[in-house]
Order: sequence, then structure tokens, then C-alpha cells
Amino acid sequence: MRVKGCLVLLTALMLSMPLLSQGAEVKLTSSTQYLWYQDLLTDQRQQEVAQYLRFNVTKVDPEGKLNIYGYGRATKQVTTGQDPQGRLYYFYVDYRDALQDHLDLRAGRTYVNAAAASGTIDGAHVDVKNLGPVGVTVFGGRHVLFDDKRDVGTRGDALMGMSVYVDTIKNTHVELSYGRKYSDADLARELVGLDFSTTPVAKTNLYGRVKYDTTAEVYNEVLFGAKVSPLKDLTVRAEYYESYPTFDIASIYSVFAVDQYKEKSIAAEYQLTANYRVSAKYAREDFGSEAKGNLYQVGLLARPVKDLTVNALLEKRDGHAGQLSGIRLYGEYKILKASVLAGIDYDDFRREASREGVAKRYWAGVNYAFTKMVSAVVRVEDTMGFTYDHSYQGYAAVQINY
Repeated sequence: MRVKGCLVLLTALMLSMPLLSQGAEVKLTSSTQYLWYQDLLTDQRQQEVAQYLRFNVTKVDPEGKLNIYGYGRATKQVTTGQDPQGRLYYFYVDYRDALQDHLDLRAGRTYVNAAAASGTIDGAHVDVKNLGPVGVTVFGGRHVLFDDKRDVGTRGDALMGMSVYVDTIKNTHVELSYGRKYSDADLARELVGLDFSTTPVAKTNLYGRVKYDTTAEVYNEVLFGAKVSPLKDLTVRAEYYESYPTFDIASIYSVFAVDQYKEKSIAAEYQLTANYRVSAKYAREDFGSEAKGNLYQVGLLARPVKDLTVNALLEKRDGHAGQLSGIRLYGEYKILKASVLAGIDYDDFRREASREGVAKRYWAGVNYAFTKMVSAVVRVEDTMGFTYDHSYQGYAAVQINY
């Protein structure tokens, strides 16, 4: 959708809101931004202005069942003189309990999510619920595709699907779903998915997801995990994950050979005190063809003094393709109506038979709340790596919450 149409649509709706219902509640967030950055493709310095607008209109009808949500962005590149471009992320009407406790309806530009397929559509989502423990969802519409600035999909792109789910004892949720994707009116993908989560005993959650691509005849995603809290302040998570890249039928990439990726990981998080939390993770990575790697992470979240928060993550990786070790450190300090933030990312990478060096990023920012409704933020950063000595970027924004 072109930026003009996007803004006209949003503005028209905003102006009509007072006519919808005397009891309607309106929440509006506006963010006006000025950005500067280095274009990595052209190596040119770029300047850009952007306007974000999000609104929620709830309790439109006297019963409070009808709600309207919208979120969009318009951008203009200053340095190149490029025409303004826009993205309408979502804009939909949500009608809950159209049939009391049994039917929810959603229509417009909306995000749909099922075990088999997910994405943004211009269409509808229907949820038939509380049929005993069973529910059914159906969705379909034009598949909305974005590049970095705008909507690039065509009328022939479509996404549709359905799912059947069961919610029963022990917080158990099981969903079986089917999805189809079309590109220029031709079948591009067909997938079947299974998603489940259950808590068989207290403080133990088991979950998983399996997705099968019928067009490629492979399982392209499998996840099984367990989250356990053996002690009050300790949480342990173990996961097994594998993925096999699949592509649209007409994609040139569908003819290339790819390897299956597998990962086994275990992570733990422990709340030492109210102000200190530590975490650790280990993952064994398998890239196929005997290419394997090890990933280690140790983290700390600390509030050593009032109004100061420090977050640190140390990461080390070895095995396939070389070595990587680094640290990510950032902090936030609140002073009256302001928050001062700063951080450092430091990576020491060595790639086998390729390149080696150090990548660094330094950033700092300030958030200031003038009132409960109006605030401002400024952030700057400098990145140094293998491809460039310095890449400066940042943004300044004024935010209004109504």
C-alpha cells in the first residue's frame, strides 16, 4: 500500500472515532523520528524521517465486544529525494463473542499464527471456540509481503489455513493445523503442523512443535522442550531443535542442496536475590556433513544501586567455521524524568580459511519524559568490523501517548 493511501485510511478512521460510540476508549501512540545511518550496499550516508502511528479503539459498542486496532509507518529519505513510502503493519476489526463464548471474528490487515503457517494477510480470521474442550480456527486472505520500506506483495499472493485445537486438564493445549501459500495464484507451499504444551506435574512444562512441508516432503521444523523449576528461584530449560530449509515451489533456491541443522541445548536461570539474577546456556550445534559446534553463554542481570540496572552476557563458540567469543554489556540509570542508557558489544571472530578480526559496537542514548503523554529519545552508535572502520548511525524521536 502506498504511503498516501495508508495515511489517508488511518486519518479517516481517527476522525470518525468520536462517532463510533460515546463509551469507546481510544489509545494513540505517535512516534516522529529522524534517523541517520550508513547504507551498507552503497556505502553512502543516509538521512531519513519516519512517522509511526499506532491506535487501539476498544469498547466501540455498548457491550464492549467490538475493537479496532491499527499500526502504520511512513518514511521519507532526505538525502536521495526518494518518494515517501509506507507500511501498514495491521489494521483490523476484532469482534469478540459474536456468538456468546463461541465465536470470535477478526477482519482486515491482521497477523495470523498457526502451527503450520503464519504471516500477515488482508483477510479474515475466525475462531470457533469452547466446543467442549475443542476449538477450530480458519483464516485466509491476500498474503502481505514487505521489503524494508513498503508492501511488495501482489494480488495473486495468498495465505490460508485452518487448525483444530484442544484445551484440557493440566494446562494441556494441542493444535493440529494445515496451511497453504500461493504466489501469483500458483501453489507455492503446503504445510501441516502440530503444536502442544502441557504441565503434567507442578512446575514442569513440556512443549513441542512439528512442521511438515508436503510439497518438499520433509519435516522442515521440529522442536521438543521441557521447562522445569526444581527450586523456587531456579528455572531449567532443555530443548532439541532441528530445521531443514524449504522454499517455494517456483523459487530458484528449491533446486539447491541444503543440510539439516540440529541443536541440543540446556539453559538455567537463577534469581540469587531480588537485585541479582544469573543465567547459563550450552548448545551443541550440528550443521550436517560432520560440521559441529559448541556454544557457551553466561549472563548476569544486576541492580547494584538504586535506579541502576546492568546486564552482561558472555558468549563463546567453537567448532565449525572457526571461533567466536564476545561480550555484550549494557546499563540503564534513571535520573528523575530521564533514563541514560549505554552499551558495548565486543566480538573476536576467527573464521577458518577466511578472515579474522574484531567487531565492536558502542552505543548510548537518553530517554526523557516531559509529561506522561510526551517523551523524547536520542540514540547514537558506532560500529567497527571487517567491512568498515566506523559506521555511525542513530535516531532522535518524539513520542506522544494519548
